[in-house]
Amino acid sequence: MGRYHIELTDEEQKLVDAITLRMPRFGENQSNSHAIYLANKRPIVALLESLKKRDAIPEVRLKYWGDPGYNTDHRFKVSNKGLFERNGCKGQDIYTHPHFLPYLRYFLFGAELPDSVIAEFEKKVGNPDWLTSGDILPIGKFARKLVRQHDLDRMRAPEEFFKLCLDMGIVLSYAGSVMDSVKKAR
Repeated sequence: MGRYHIELTDEEQKLVDAITLRMPRFGENQSNSHAIYLANKRPIVALLESLKKRDAIPEVRLKYWGDPGYNTDHRFKVSNKGLFERNGCKGQDIYTHPHFLPYLRYFLFGAELPDSVIAEFEKKVGNPDWLTSGDILPIGKFARKLVRQHDLDRMRAPEEFFKLCLDMGIVLSYAGSVMDSVKKAR
């Protein structure tokens, strides 16, 4: 579907193709993790420079990264970027750190949900500009139902629905309410 994918230039697409966008998970063969990290450094920096130069990353995704109000883990009271800085990661090292890859994937592709789930959710929401606080509870319950029907990862789904809501133009407080509802699917 790719509805929320940002448009890339041919050069940017080549850079994306050169990046390993997922590091091996805990328990998987991690013997080449350092090699992946080293190989990713140059293309990630070049890609981000190109995207920044042409303002290609949607503003809401930059807010998700850099605005403390968009960090869904309210314990920290800093932005997602601020968490890296708090842990001593600065400058370009933030963007080449393996834990930055999920943010890069969001910048490029939006929420990591199946196309069918996105389409069903969009249909349920309708026009986000017309949402009222009374609409949010049923929409949250519907999102939770989608998590169960499609056997989505219950730990990751709340954050992904939050991102999808943001990309759809749903206001931050409503997006947070949908996320909180999806957390109940656990």
